[in-house]
Amino acid sequence: MVTLIVLAVTALIAAAAGGRLGFRSSFVLRGLNLARRLPRHRAALAAMCSAPAEIPTGLAAAFPIHTTTWGETGPRVLLIHGGVQGGLGGGPGTFREQKALAEKGLQLRVADRPGFGQTPSRGPDDMQADSVWASAELGDGAHLIGHSFGGAVALLAAARRPSAVRSLILIEPALIPLLPGSRAMRTNRGARADFLRMGEAWLAAQTPADYGLTLARDLGVLSQGTSDGVAIDLDRQSAQELGCALLRARVASADAMRKAAHAVGKAGIPVLIVTGGWSPTFDAVGEVSAEFTQGRHVIVRSPNHFIQLMASEAFNETATNFIQMAERSDASPPAAIGCR
Repeated sequence: MVTLIVLAVTALIAAAAGGRLGFRSSFVLRGLNLARRLPRHRAALAAMCSAPAEIPTGLAAAFPIHTTTWGETGPRVLLIHGGVQGGLGGGPGTFREQKALAEKGLQLRVADRPGFGQTPSRGPDDMQADSVWASAELGDGAHLIGHSFGGAVALLAAARRPSAVRSLILIEPALIPLLPGSRAMRTNRGARADFLRMGEAWLAAQTPADYGLTLARDLGVLSQGTSDGVAIDLDRQSAQELGCALLRARVASADAMRKAAHAVGKAGIPVLIVTGGWSPTFDAVGEVSAEFTQGRHVIVRSPNHFIQLMASEAFNETATNFIQMAERSDASPPAAIGCR
């Protein structure tokens, strides 16, 4: 997430400096300060972390991806979870409330990303590398659902094999670098303010543990509810591991995300972006992602980032309706409970 913030703030301020966004001077000055200081601050914090184990690319790619299957018949659906290794969420538990979709005639396969569940680690979390195996897991065709980091992976995977994607549902995807220069950033004062608040919170962190705690707050889960739906207070060791995992994560560039989104839109893949209405920044990401992919953005009300768990009934109905629409090749997705 921090890498996403650094990339996005830098590009956002470059656009503002060119006079294209028309932001107030206070916003520009705060953004310039972040763009100048965040990269060096991030490097200093990364130096406090132990070096990650490096696994040769060829060997890592051979490690099997574990999947859990729910349902034996019906349209196939591949689910890609979010989180970073040592962090929040991951594995079948992230989508446990979606097991009910198997009773509605869907055949689900939940993949454990490398370093989660029963899949061996392949080194630091890597969006582009994950998109390679995710695209292969689509087989000869499937609907694709991705959450957070896994949402970005799902978008990249869909761009690799668009003909194998029957529909694409992204739940608060980690596509923050798409925000700079967008209409949402030009017109949505609340999103701009929240975006800067997030960046300044990262800058205030003094240790990797502080970074981890900041992420938990930014996802709306610290002392509110985790991916398990219960209140938490991260201990310092867990927060340190989370912060270091964030600092090591390999995030796709803004250009790669933009190209993938355009490729998905050009391919005519039905796309639904789901956000929870609790975060102006993630709602702006949903709006912009829908524009790039020529998809639709809906809000399923949730108290935090884990919409598929915290608002599972509304999300499941929304996802089922959209998948059924895609199966019928209907151009207009139906309305969904709790959506805007």
